Amino acid sequence: MKKALNFNGFKAVLVGAGALTMVMSLSACGPVDAVKSTLQEDALPAMPAPEVATYVVDLSGSTFPAAQLEALGSGINDFIAGESLGNPFADIPVAPRGLSVQFVTMNSAQAPRILLVPTRTSQELYTFTVDNSPNAEVRKRLWNGFVQARTEIWQSRAFEGDIATCVSKVIDSLGSQQLLPEVLRSPSNLICQDARQTDQAKNRLDNFVKNPNVVMGSDVEGAIRTSLKNIEAAQREFPAAKFSLVIASDLVDEVSLKLPQRLNKANASDSCSLAATDAGNVTADFSAVKVVFVGSRNSKVNPELLSRVQAYWTCYLNQLGISDVNEQSDLSGF
Repeated sequence: MKKALNFNGFKAVLVGAGALTMVMSLSACGPVDAVKSTLQEDALPAMPAPEVATYVVDLSGSTFPAAQLEALGSGINDFIAGESLGNPFADIPVAPRGLSVQFVTMNSAQAPRILLVPTRTSQELYTFTVDNSPNAEVRKRLWNGFVQARTEIWQSRAFEGDIATCVSKVIDSLGSQQLLPEVLRSPSNLICQDARQTDQAKNRLDNFVKNPNVVMGSDVEGAIRTSLKNIEAAQREFPAAKFSLVIASDLVDEVSLKLPQRLNKANASDSCSLAATDAGNVTADFSAVKVVFVGSRNSKVNPELLSRVQAYWTCYLNQLGISDVNEQSDLSGF
């Protein structure tokens, strides 16, 4: 960061001195406008605040697990393929994205939380790009090369072998970037390690789905509360980040809340009152958290009860300060 700022400041002094000479000799405004345009083009864009999502996945007996995973599939694939790096140097900057997965089990607090995509890689690549690029054109070209390289090694599985070989392939993919291969070794290693860690996390996810090794159940509240605690911790680390909680569940908590029995004959007002009481009061600020119910109709429970349950959870989340609550059939376009 410091190198780039010093370089840009030095260039601004030179350009500014030239502009002053031209203004004094020509008494015209055109050169000044040209200088302003040049400085604007080389202005250093800030890294957009990351967008961090937590997927809550319910594989309990009241749901259709295959349908739940299918509803989430497109969202997971988009995250892990490389696009999650974002693009701070695009004409319209794109934020980096992070993703973790929390499961609904009989005791969701003891279920694994799997971090599929961290946001730190994007930040480190951003710092490298700023420190090693003299202008906007080079920054944009270098970042596009990083995203392309990350996508290519994910598709080719180059990260599975020796890391040194993977690094060499990334450097080859980056091509001519006005930087020596030795300089590109550090970001190339970041890209390879990022792909490897995501692949290991994806394998943990797949293995848990095939063989959970924990008692399965529908502790929906436990999964949501655990996810919100993780979001609260992440808010302290990334206070400007945008957080989403994506819940792939029919939301029928039969463990701690016993919703089928309690909502069986409840009307909308009763359901909301119960939810407010159950949610209680929190000190954390979740007002900026976005919640999306995905595949909430993938259930063996009768539709009337499902409607009451969803209304209950909307009121529950409202009580926690979350007003942005929506439903989608899958994650297309999310």
